[in-house]
Amino acid sequence: MAGLIWLHEEALRADHPVFASASGATAVFCWDVDYMTAADIGLRRQIFIYESLLDLEVTIIRGAASQVLPVVARRDQATQLFVPDTPNPLIKHELLKVKAALAGMTVELVPERPFVQLEVQPDLGRFFRYWNKARKQALRRGGM
Repeated sequence: MAGLIWLHEEALRADHPVFASASGATAVFCWDVDYMTAADIGLRRQIFIYESLLDLEVTIIRGAASQVLPVVARRDQATQLFVPDTPNPLIKHELLKVKAALAGMTVELVPERPFVQLEVQPDLGRFFRYWNKARKQALRRGGM
């Protein structure tokens, strides 16, 4: 059974659980300029993302995931898609389109141990709003 990993910018590390869940699967990062514009990802962040991808075994393909992944899945005869879980609403919206484009394919969201446990869903619009709530737990003595 061939697998496919849709890697997004919130899972850019070699020890992410998605790689263990999908051992031997082809990993793809979709370089979607429209998504990056909508997510307000600037040039410096794009450079960071690109440089992080260079350290991983991942294929970078330009285009929206809902257009790129079906082509790669057909080419590789993939039967299962693995996606790092995320609270990011833009990625979740694109995932709905991906699922529709890959009708019949199993899609598995791979969770990750959260950085901190917050009582309330944080505002993900800006990092400093999240960090103001998370830093008390993240920086306490002895770690999490």
